[in-house]
Amino acid sequence: MPDRLSGSDLNLLPVLHVLLEERNVTRAAGKLNLSQSAISRSLGRLRKLFNDPLFTRTPKGLNPTPRAEALAVQLRLSLSDIGQLIAPAEFDPASTNRLFRLSTTDYGAQIFIPPVIRRIHREAPGVDLEIIPWHEHLINELDQQNIDISTCAVSDAPAAVHGRGLGKDQFVCVMSRNHPLLQGDFTLQAYADASHALITMGGERKGLVDYTLEKYGLQRRIALRVPHFVAAFALVADTELILTVPYGLAKSCATDHGLKILSFPAKQEEITYSLIWHERFMRDSGHIWLRQLMYEEVTRTIAQWHTPP
Repeated sequence: MPDRLSGSDLNLLPVLHVLLEERNVTRAAGKLNLSQSAISRSLGRLRKLFNDPLFTRTPKGLNPTPRAEALAVQLRLSLSDIGQLIAPAEFDPASTNRLFRLSTTDYGAQIFIPPVIRRIHREAPGVDLEIIPWHEHLINELDQQNIDISTCAVSDAPAAVHGRGLGKDQFVCVMSRNHPLLQGDFTLQAYADASHALITMGGERKGLVDYTLEKYGLQRRIALRVPHFVAAFALVADTELILTVPYGLAKSCATDHGLKILSFPAKQEEITYSLIWHERFMRDSGHIWLRQLMYEEVTRTIAQWHTPP
């Protein structure tokens, strides 16, 4: 029979289902919002499709044949399955045991993710999380890596990647409380002449700050390259290196390492943090819940930051 089915034949199945329930053409027509003649025509096509009369007329209505009776249960289940395919799957945070894979930097994991985890544990205690290290090429690999959502700072994303802005940040300078530059004017020239540490997640030789310096005809010496945000604070403590990082990170880590925070000594473009995800998750009800939760918690975190010094 599958080879004989067409789009129009599939439209007949709900008619058969209602006829089996109502056992009456008039009531079936009213329930389906069709005319009695339309129901009669559909019944004629159903008889041809199944090669069976399906119903006989009696004074009390339609009496299903043994073939129709046998179809009833399977038809009800099949229509239910089709309905579930068409309708969006429901997601219940309290009962799910779904695994979500998040991608972020060690900075994001330390600053943004803790409030997210606390809320997930309250609302969806069965949810498991896996955090994948973020790198600059991952934006083109979200689908292949099966990553649900990422928190990052990006300026350009592929067409298949969707995003939502979380808030803005800006670079500040972090240095030892005994650094010589704290004794005089902290100018852009003095900044460029100092030795620096650079966080290089993807092995980059330059950071965004270096491109800002180039606009002023300046360049700096990078004496230390390190791939991790948080570790960089410990590595520059008790040295004369300057670490230039987002203010949210500096606010969280500088005090623990006895470091001083200064404003970057020039005009700069702000950093925009975003949630990003692949389009295949766009209508996933569980994913919608997760990204709304993350949006609310991360934006709340960013809003708590005060203006950099």
